[in-house]
Order: sequence, then C-alpha cells, then structure tokens
Amino acid sequence: MKGACNESDIDRHDLALVEVVGMIPFGTHIAAALVAGALAFGAGWQVQAWRYGEQIATIKQQHTDAALSSARNALKLTEHYRENADAAVRKAEARAAQNKRDADALRAELAGLRGDLAEVPDRIRSASREAVDQYATAATVVFDHCARRYSELAEKAQGHAATVQLLMESWPTNDNQATPAK
Repeated sequence: MKGACNESDIDRHDLALVEVVGMIPFGTHIAAALVAGALAFGAGWQVQAWRYGEQIATIKQQHTDAALSSARNALKLTEHYRENADAAVRKAEARAAQNKRDADALRAELAGLRGDLAEVPDRIRSASREAVDQYATAATVVFDHCARRYSELAEKAQGHAATVQLLMESWPTNDNQATPAK
C-alpha cells in the first residue's frame, strides 16, 4: 500500500523529530514560547473584550428600554392630565352657560320688579293706613330675607376667593421653587 506507515516507520519519525528539536537553539524555543504566550494572551484579551462588549451592549439596551418605558409612562400621564383638564374646561363652560341663563332670568325678573316698584309710591299715596302698614311689614320681611341671603352669598364668595387664593399660592411655580419659604 502506498503511503501507509508501519510501526517501525513511526518510531523512526519520532526519532527524527527529537533530533530536529534537539538541533533548534534554546533561544528559539524561548522565542516560540513567548510568541505562543503572546498569542494566547492576545486571544484571551480579545475574548474578554467580546464578553465585556456584550455586557456593555446589554446594559445599553436595558437603559434604552428603561428610558423608553419612562417616556411612555410620561406620555400616558400627560394624556391623563390633558383629558382631566379638557373635562374640567367642558364642565366650567357648562357651568358658565348655566350661570348666564340664570343671570338672564334674574335680570328679566328684576326688570319686572322694578316696574312693580315704580308704581308703589303712587299706590301708597292712595292706600289706607292699614294697607301701608301691611306693605311696610311685608317690605321689612322681604328686606330681611334679602339681607340674610346677601350675607350668605358674601360668605360663600369670600370662602371661594380664599380657596382660590390658597390654591394659587400653593401651586408650584418657578418663583416659589427659587425662593425658600420664610
């Protein structure tokens, strides 16, 4: 068989290899060991760089995911605030429209009362003493009722104004954040 080696050929090859290695100077062995060590060190360094690079990429991806999640949450919160603000504006507009209707109705009623009150002096001149006394008693009761309602309304208005002022003063602004409380 061509190219086949028997056992005696293998022993001869081993012997030849040992003789060749023995002929190589010791400095060459050291140089080869240094080159092999440098290659092993470089390969280890490269593998470590790949591992750290993968860890850095993973950390960057986690950071990007966290930032994206925060941005999505902020957007949802902003949308929620916008929806609440829009709903509050719609309610305020509805209240304003109702207040306008109520004020218009009140003006119409007051116009009718002014007309009735304009006729009172003429009716009092021609009325009996007893009718004038009844009118004065009724007017006193109405005036007392109006004065009480006016006082109640003034108290409510002051309370609302104080609440609005409290909210405005406690609302965070750049001025409030820049200066410490005294």
